[in-house]
Amino acid sequence: MPKHNILIVEDEWIIYDELASFLHGKGFETAPYIKSYEEALAQIKLKLPDMVLLDINLQGEKDGIDLGEKLYKEFKIPFIYLSAYSDEVIVNRARRTNPDTFLIKTKPNIDKEQLLITIKMALSKQNAELTVSKEGIFAYTDYYRDTTEAAHDELKKILLRFDDILWITTDNTKRNYISIHTNDSISYLRNSLSKIKEILPFQFVRINNSEIINLKKVEGKINHSSFKIKDKKLNINTNYSEEVHRMLHRLYYE
Repeated sequence: MPKHNILIVEDEWIIYDELASFLHGKGFETAPYIKSYEEALAQIKLKLPDMVLLDINLQGEKDGIDLGEKLYKEFKIPFIYLSAYSDEVIVNRARRTNPDTFLIKTKPNIDKEQLLITIKMALSKQNAELTVSKEGIFAYTDYYRDTTEAAHDELKKILLRFDDILWITTDNTKRNYISIHTNDSISYLRNSLSKIKEILPFQFVRINNSEIINLKKVEGKINHSSFKIKDKKLNINTNYSEEVHRMLHRLYYE
């Protein structure tokens, strides 16, 4: 999994260096030293960060709150104010930019473990919001090995809405691809079940080593051992049964 990239916008080099060293040790990437509104915008346009740690006092005419407003309204990037300022007027102005939180920076020490928890929670929230906002996935209409060599460059992709997907399965004859089943068709995607599960809405559950089903499409159930979707019987492996039924009971009474 790619490392999260954190942009630290801070006018004091020693604090930037302390934070960057700490975040590197926790598995994050950090952007180069940025100390002004203008430098931050240039860096964001060069490489969009996953999160911004933002001091209020910056070099130049515009401060961190000006940048926070830009992050919130235009870039939609999560950010945390990390500032020595705790004046009520400044805090109220900062709050209107909708930061993930406002942490007081007490010199010479910064509570980095608290900062780490806040970063992880904000990134988790952002990932959840992005997943919810997605409506579907593009997949190939044909498995590439079933097409002629000349047609490989013309393989078509169609948009599959999550609500239309019935189940997803692996197929030993289609190496490194999964098959996505809807009412009307079977489509193909180069991916694994574990990876595709990460981007699917909550109603998709893995029921065995080779199948994920959409619980909203279930039409019947045979004891605790299998589901029925259309004419397909889908067996629940005992290793997955507890999680499957926990999710099932979020949607249905039983």
